[in-house]
Amino acid sequence: MTITGKIVREITRPELGNLHIGRNITEYAWDARDTYGDRLANGVYLYRVLTKLNGENIEKNGSGADKFITKEFGKMVIMR
Repeated sequence: MTITGKIVREITRPELGNLHIGRNITEYAWDARDTYGDRLANGVYLYRVLTKLNGENIEKNGSGADKFITKEFGKMVIMR
């Protein structure tokens, strides 16, 4: 989403394909396009990852990347 909170794209589970649980790796590669297929402009965007198993939220495990996540949101910069 943009820093103003506008959702530009939601990536759903079927799009991700197979997940390698434990390493949290997928073959999915996002092309930085919005819902309508337009390329996103250079800038700062926010992302949020929601995980569920059998309809129940999965709690995250702490990691070294925690310093980049604030209140469940992470930052991403697009520069071309």
